[in-house]
Amino acid sequence: MAGSKRVETDDMPMRKCFLCGRQFQFGPNAYLGSAVKAWDIMVCNDCHASQRGGIVPAIYPHLIEHLKARGIKPEYDDHGWIRWPLSD
Repeated sequence: MAGSKRVETDDMPMRKCFLCGRQFQFGPNAYLGSAVKAWDIMVCNDCHASQRGGIVPAIYPHLIEHLKARGIKPEYDDHGWIRWPLSD
């Protein structure tokens, strides 16, 4: 195609999911994750969807350490799961 530019995957802005550690595309045409600004992390859509009801602290101890290091006290539900912060 004349004038079209093939976009290489190396050109795609990638981010690392704080929870699972996988890389995901974050712009310009696909946003496969989101920023959790209140916690200063990026999370892929898969982790956010699978943890929709709350984050089990025992599965993600690195999240607990991250929050503690920043002086953030997360909210917990009745099951002891960490609630996602409200959107900024």
